[in-house]
Amino acid sequence: MKKMPLFLGVALAALTLASCEKELEQVHGSPKSSAAAAVLARPDLLTTGAWHQTGLTISAANEASKQVMTSDLFPHTKLSLLVTSATYKADGTYSLLRGVHSNGQASEPIDGTWRLNAGADSLIETHADNTRRLAVAELTDKAMRLTYTEPSADGKGATSTYIFSH
Repeated sequence: MKKMPLFLGVALAALTLASCEKELEQVHGSPKSSAAAAVLARPDLLTTGAWHQTGLTISAANEASKQVMTSDLFPHTKLSLLVTSATYKADGTYSLLRGVHSNGQASEPIDGTWRLNAGADSLIETHADNTRRLAVAELTDKAMRLTYTEPSADGKGATSTYIFSH
C-alpha cells in the first residue's frame, strides 16, 4: 500500500505523456486475439457515431514482486482529461472533445486525421505534428478499447487502456 501513491503518480504521468509526440508501441496479444481484433477493427465500426469514454485503466509491473498491477483511474481523473465525445468520420478526420475544466470553461475540440494500419490492429491518430499509435484491443458496434504502452528507460512500460462506448 505504501507504493500506491507512486503507482497513481506513474499513471497520471503516463496519461499526460499520452499526448506527446511519439510513435507508440503496439501491444500484441495472442495470435487469436490479434486476429479477432483485425476482424472487428473495420472503419465502418469506428465511424458509427460519437464515442464516449467510459473507462481508463493503467497496468504496470510492481518492481518488488514483478507482478502486473492494474489501477482504475476513471473515477479519479479530472473531467477535462476525459473524452466526452470522439467522432471518427469516413473521410479520415476525427474530432475529440474533453470535459469541462474545473473553472467551468469548455475544452477546445481536438481535430486531426486517423487511419487504421494494414492489419487493422492499430489506430493511428495525427493532430498537428503529433502522431499516436493506439493498439485496437476491441472494436464492435457498441464498444471500443484502445491500448497505449509508454516505454520506460528500464524496458518496463505502463499500459493505458481507454474504454469507449456509444
